[in-house]
Amino acid sequence: MAEISMTQSSERNRERRPRRRSELGLAAWIIIIAGTALAIYLIAVPLLMLLFTAFRGPSDFLPFEPGAGWTLGNLIDVYTSSVLYTRIIPDTLIFAGGSVTLSFTVGFTLAWLIERTDLPARDTWFTLILFPMLVPSIVLAIAWIFLMGPQAGWLNVALEQVFGVKGVVNVFSMGGLILCQSLATIPFTYLLLSSALRTMNPSLEEASGASGASSLTTFRKVTVPVLLPGLLAPLILVTLVTLEQYELPSVIGVPAQINVFSYRILYELNPADGLPNYGGAAAVALPFLLMGILLLALYNLAVRRADKFVTVTGKAYRQRRLELGRWKVPSMLFLSAYVLLAGILPALVLVWTAFFGFAPPSLASLSSFSAEPFQRLFASREFWLAIRNTFFVAAASAAIITMLGGLVAWVVMRLKFPGRTLLDFFSFMSIGIPSVIAGLAIMLLYLTLPVGIYGTVWILVIAYSYRLAISTRLAKAGLLQMHKELEEASSASGATWISTQWRVVLPLMRPALFSSFVLLFIVGVREFTLPLILHSPDNVVLSVLLWRLYQNGDTIGAAALGSLIVLLVIPIVILARRALSRSS
Repeated sequence: MAEISMTQSSERNRERRPRRRSELGLAAWIIIIAGTALAIYLIAVPLLMLLFTAFRGPSDFLPFEPGAGWTLGNLIDVYTSSVLYTRIIPDTLIFAGGSVTLSFTVGFTLAWLIERTDLPARDTWFTLILFPMLVPSIVLAIAWIFLMGPQAGWLNVALEQVFGVKGVVNVFSMGGLILCQSLATIPFTYLLLSSALRTMNPSLEEASGASGASSLTTFRKVTVPVLLPGLLAPLILVTLVTLEQYELPSVIGVPAQINVFSYRILYELNPADGLPNYGGAAAVALPFLLMGILLLALYNLAVRRADKFVTVTGKAYRQRRLELGRWKVPSMLFLSAYVLLAGILPALVLVWTAFFGFAPPSLASLSSFSAEPFQRLFASREFWLAIRNTFFVAAASAAIITMLGGLVAWVVMRLKFPGRTLLDFFSFMSIGIPSVIAGLAIMLLYLTLPVGIYGTVWILVIAYSYRLAISTRLAKAGLLQMHKELEEASSASGATWISTQWRVVLPLMRPALFSSFVLLFIVGVREFTLPLILHSPDNVVLSVLLWRLYQNGDTIGAAALGSLIVLLVIPIVILARRALSRSS
């Protein structure tokens, strides 16, 4: 008995020991090291190139080009310029502060109404709220210009006809930019907040109600204080997303003479006169990048702090929905106004402009019906090339990120080594790197490296593939639900590590990995900033083609292409939702 007990104890101790190199095998270690190195390369090497370029000059030289040398001139030129302190920083702070405040306020209100009240048709509202998040921001930007332009925008024309006032709404202003950016960000904010509100234990609210407090008092004194620690993390993440925006500040902000950090980087690469200033662009990007990393560190701290205030336990509880009563109609009107302005009207104005021209709807304008803009698009080789490139780059990058993210998640969760926490944070750091900085860093790197992929679709695949955060987080969630004893049992039966991953881990991880692929595919389809920085005649995508049509004054052609992009997005989302429901 003593021998059996000692054997069992030895087996238990062996199970608790971390995996050793010999247990995984050479092939496994080659895959793990190569995959981890590739993940680090996709994030770290372009950023190191960006840092390197900031200290190289003259300004019109590439960092490794003969004649370039070390210099502080780029930093001196950028940070001694009065424009930085009188225009760029104030505009950026006002834009980000106003957008985050408005989007967070509206997003929280929408999430609270749908998740915590007896609002009718909650599933329908959920879908309608998320729709703008699936459409490229450049499409929404052009639609909002058609809708809220100061002279001939639909809303201004309607207000003039009804009330006799002109130019009430002006999209080309700081207020207009903040409104449009908020409308674009609200779905993301809502998605972050809805899960927290949905899983909050209502016992504290019920106790408040039982003591005689009104619903408003309960919300103000109980709901908000309990949720406050958990609200900080989404607030930081929304701030990160807003700071990295380029599309709306470029399309709406530049005509309004609003100059933010993200646009300034592109201006240094495409100045009104002269050659691209690579060193200056890198110098502008450095504090922007540091700000993103700092916010990301605060986000991680906020997430850990929020765990101490968890109100949902393993015990079953019944979700309590507050009765809206007389507030039901105002709530429905509030949701309708948001959905109308954020999704329905932009889609309608695009379709109408594509078929009937820019003039607002009227009986007289019906005679101007024409499908010629669509015919021009269908006859264009560039249009079909853009469709092919868009879907190929989105699918290829989503597959690469999903595989690498799954591997990094497994390494962090299953292996014990000193740097795994750093690797985990490093993989998540990609969410704190703005697209405009990632695009600049990748452009500088592959202009220098003699690999011959710059200007092809492969540079876009690599550029899109730096976003490991989504994949690693979803893969970690899947691994948390799968006990490692399943892998150990497979290994004990003689299976190699590769066989165990293929036959045990991947089938069980399929829902999480497929979710990652779908989300990243949608992100790739709607991407604009990265392909704009890296575009060439051979790697044009739909969002860049739309931007070029609009910039060249072909507003009707841009509206037609925007309508087609919306039509392309809708079936993708429907099919993805059905596939996800079957795989889960």
